[in-house]
Amino acid sequence: MTENHIHLYTGNMSDTNTIEMKSQENCGVCGSSLIYGTEEAARICTYCGKKFNALIYCPEGHYICDSCHSSKSLDILLEVLSSTDSTNPIELLEIIMSHPSIPMHGPEHHAIVPAILVTVVKNAGYPVPENALEKAISRGKNVPGGWCGFYGACGTGIGVGIAVSVLTEATPLTGETRALANEATAFTLKGMLDGQPRCCKRASRKALELATEFFETQMNIRLDSSEKIQCRYMSRNNECIYDVCNYFEKN
Repeated sequence: MTENHIHLYTGNMSDTNTIEMKSQENCGVCGSSLIYGTEEAARICTYCGKKFNALIYCPEGHYICDSCHSSKSLDILLEVLSSTDSTNPIELLEIIMSHPSIPMHGPEHHAIVPAILVTVVKNAGYPVPENALEKAISRGKNVPGGWCGFYGACGTGIGVGIAVSVLTEATPLTGETRALANEATAFTLKGMLDGQPRCCKRASRKALELATEFFETQMNIRLDSSEKIQCRYMSRNNECIYDVCNYFEKN
């Protein structure tokens, strides 16, 4: 990795200005395990007071909307990616995920993946459209949490398609580039199938690995790759599959 101004976060959460939440894995208000329902219910966001129809909520009645859930994380994402010259997407992902504002799971990852991709493409010397990073974050954050199970498409896989769309300036009316963006999403989602419960860390890593392959073979964009990843998040993931996961390291 080339020298830059960012590093893995190793301090205490009080060292940085983060959203005050009691838990990043469960309910951010009381710490209770969240309910993943099959029927939408009207919920009021604890932070912004807006009303939403939600499938994921706290058994104690608390609810945090995707926008409030992601707000500080996306600020950090923009700050980090605006200051790096790295061309390694996985390395950047590990740096970003190490920040205390990034939860174990959540819609933040849907913006992280496309934002990283447009950044490393630019850093690798390829032309990118103006404001590509901001566009990638804006589009990625619109993919709600839980889509992998509720809508049949993981947001990180969609994030790869978002990145391709941003980079090629695709629209619903541009035949070839629209098809390429859809192909990127389909290629990524197919490669992510593992028959296991969701893990946003595992999904983000796999999405970026598959994106690196797709970019090289289909777009002639070559990015740096990483050696084997050793996951550090097992204790935070109640559904961790441990040694079944490609990123598990028992030591």
